[in-house]
Amino acid sequence: MKRGRWAEALDAIHARAKDKIIQVKVLVVDLGIPEGTVYRLCRHRGPWQLVAPATVMLETGTPTRRQLLRAGLLHAGPDAVVTGLDAARAHQLHRGELPEAVHLLIRSSSRIHGTSLIVIERTKRLPPALLRDDFPVAPVERCVLDAVRRLRGESEIAAILTEPVQRRMVLPGMLRDELDAGCRKGSSTPRAVLRAIDDGVRSAAEFDVHRWWSAQPELPRAVLFNYRITAGRRLLGIADILVPEVGLVVPIDSVEQHFATPEQVAETERQHRSYRSAGLHVMGLRPSRVRHDPAGLLQDIVDAIEVARRLPTPAVEWAPDLPLSG
Repeated sequence: MKRGRWAEALDAIHARAKDKIIQVKVLVVDLGIPEGTVYRLCRHRGPWQLVAPATVMLETGTPTRRQLLRAGLLHAGPDAVVTGLDAARAHQLHRGELPEAVHLLIRSSSRIHGTSLIVIERTKRLPPALLRDDFPVAPVERCVLDAVRRLRGESEIAAILTEPVQRRMVLPGMLRDELDAGCRKGSSTPRAVLRAIDDGVRSAAEFDVHRWWSAQPELPRAVLFNYRITAGRRLLGIADILVPEVGLVVPIDSVEQHFATPEQVAETERQHRSYRSAGLHVMGLRPSRVRHDPAGLLQDIVDAIEVARRLPTPAVEWAPDLPLSG
């Protein structure tokens, strides 16, 4: 091919590509590039490379995450849907470390296979695709549960599952319904985390505290997580932990939720003042103490409960921050 015609062909090739990813059949059938030429350009030290079967990246180097997703979708076919943490990122969820491979869903009747960097899962429950960031992605409840089924650590699973609930993107019942509808493989730990979410847990730090508190026979069983506390018509705040029988509020002072910005610090201090002004006793809890000072933490909570028990009964009301289902 002469240089002038090749330059024109390159313009046409890049116009048809997305994120510099294009299928071999488009190059050959639609653009008239000889198949041998395509694969020669993808060989060692060539200007292109294969990133999936019959799928070309029009540059060398390591594919970006977008390019890997784009290649996976072209390889998997027009009905493929992105799931897992890549789909969660497209929904603007941030918790959890991206795995090396992208995760795609296809119809159970398909015979397409994945690669080391593209996990392809056949499913009889292919979800409706939502267009996010120019990619077809699974709904929030599906993508986060698809992600955690492949994990083992409870705290990591809790971080991923609590984020969309905390941000009011899903209700706890939506996650539970999705878990019940899916494969039972890899569901036991997510199910345990969802029970804690039903109890009001909204973060990994709260999950760790919830698990620790439940294992302490000295502490009250009647403990509420993330309850709205009001005095008359005035909202005092949403208590991370409330021990209603004695009027004790235990804020879980995680950096992410309480001390990341000056505004968070000011809001945390305001809530503490509001609780105390209504007669509630407040004891802050650093989540790291669950691991590094459990005996000291237990004694501090027992002492705080005793102090709260001696105070006058506060005139407050409380209700869950969210319903379990719609």
